[in-house]
Amino acid sequence: MEGNLFINEAFTNSIRDYLTYKGNPSREEFNSFCVVVIRALIEIYGELDIINPYRTNGEKGFKDNLKKFGYSDEALETFINDVQTFYQNQENDAICKELFLKIQESLVDLFVLRKKHVAVTDEEVEKFKTFLYTKKDTTPSKFVLYTKYTPNDDTILHYLNSKLYEIAHEFTFSALKEVALRADAYQLAGYNAVEVMNMKEEDILNINNKVYHFFRIKDNDTNKRGRLEEAINYYKKYGNTITSGNGYVDLLLILSVIATSLMLITLAFLKFMG
Repeated sequence: MEGNLFINEAFTNSIRDYLTYKGNPSREEFNSFCVVVIRALIEIYGELDIINPYRTNGEKGFKDNLKKFGYSDEALETFINDVQTFYQNQENDAICKELFLKIQESLVDLFVLRKKHVAVTDEEVEKFKTFLYTKKDTTPSKFVLYTKYTPNDDTILHYLNSKLYEIAHEFTFSALKEVALRADAYQLAGYNAVEVMNMKEEDILNINNKVYHFFRIKDNDTNKRGRLEEAINYYKKYGNTITSGNGYVDLLLILSVIATSLMLITLAFLKFMG
């Protein structure tokens, strides 16, 4: 693609330098920041996905390749623009320092997306780390930039490790929904509270009705949540000591027993006095 611009100036010149100097990896040009970005992309996607679109000037194919593991259009455009801005302002330390870590974080995001979709070995993870800028970097030109922009700071490694930890443990973060009841209400009624919290609102409301029915709370009760609190507290305190097996009903049964007992005592007393 001689004489043509591919994506932007940064990607055009960096891919060209990669191809020119990959046979001589000790060259400073091969270890410039933007070329290292290209090398990291090749590590994530493979050389064909990065170099073939460059050779054919296939910008759409290049972008589609970078999005194949789920990277969004917006995130991709930001990443491309960040690399171009860095490339154009390499003499401006303030701009480069701001983008130095941000671009590396984008590379981490791309790598982690790949790991979510295909098997990635520990060796591949360690290989990817060599494209990041850390305090243990042994490449002189890379270490110079690390010292200049993130001295004594391995934030990027911490970022990578946290992302890998998240996908290894399949964390799901969801906001607590206002329609949800107390977690122990679901548990006592036989539901998994975490699963319920991650349901759609209409499904949670359906489960809530079943929980209220479990505690024998009427649909038309205007103080359902208050009744539920009483039922749960009683259930936890007394368990299944009365035959209903339900805390709220047990409370009503006890009150009924007490009232009946008092009535019998009163009748006996009146009969005795008469």
